Amino acid sequence: MTYTCTPGTGGTAVTHDFTVTLTASTTAVTGTQYTATLSIQPLTTSAFPAPVQIASGAAIELQPTVSASALPAGMTAGVSTPSPTGAALTSAVAAQGTMPPLPMATLTVTPSTGATSVVLTAKDFKVSMVAPAGTGTTTTPTTLYNCVVAATGANTAPAVATIPVTSASASPSASASASASPSASASASVSPTPRNTRTVYETVFASPTPSKTKKTKSAQVENTPGGGAATGGGGDAGPDARLFVLTGTALMLAAGAGGLVLRTRRRPVRQ
Repeated sequence: MTYTCTPGTGGTAVTHDFTVTLTASTTAVTGTQYTATLSIQPLTTSAFPAPVQIASGAAIELQPTVSASALPAGMTAGVSTPSPTGAALTSAVAAQGTMPPLPMATLTVTPSTGATSVVLTAKDFKVSMVAPAGTGTTTTPTTLYNCVVAATGANTAPAVATIPVTSASASPSASASASASPSASASASVSPTPRNTRTVYETVFASPTPSKTKKTKSAQVENTPGGGAATGGGGDAGPDARLFVLTGTALMLAAGAGGLVLRTRRRPVRQ
């Protein structure tokens, strides 16, 4: 990328070319922080001199500006403001000498719930010097350069990294932790293997058809209770009434016959 850098001590802005590398995770989870790194190094073919002398033991500080946007529209992604400081220099760098390597910046990004992707964009940066302690010089960083993306040129498109985002429920770690502690619902979901059943239909009649039975004389009560005519005992109640009728009839016939005989005897005999 091409940046236009202005010395912190003032002066004329100079254009320099840098290799900008923005690296992020291949996937992210909503509501979870993940790390991205940013490396900015000047090309050897584009001189990037130190505007002032840098003493031995001092350190170089990089303050990049990285923006984060989330999709779909309305989603957000929080990004930290990195301000990494490099290791202390083992030797001094004279003014207009070659600038030492810039430290790598590390930042964290947190996509909001509902985000499906995050886009990181590397923009402007600032380079400062932190004087070594114990030298009587203030430890407040001294600005060496303020660099902004060049307005013209072939390499003015900023470095961009796009990271896909998944929901917390779909992440592998979430599913692993969920399976580590089985719940009651998991055991309740086990169902027995279904078996084949046979359905039997049975017809029930409201009033069953009576079966034919053979009539016998024994349908009457075999033992006639006592009480004669009052209970319908019939001939078992005492002497049969027919005997009395026959006896009376015989007496009447005998009486009639006797009367005829006597009448016949009383007729006078005719001479």
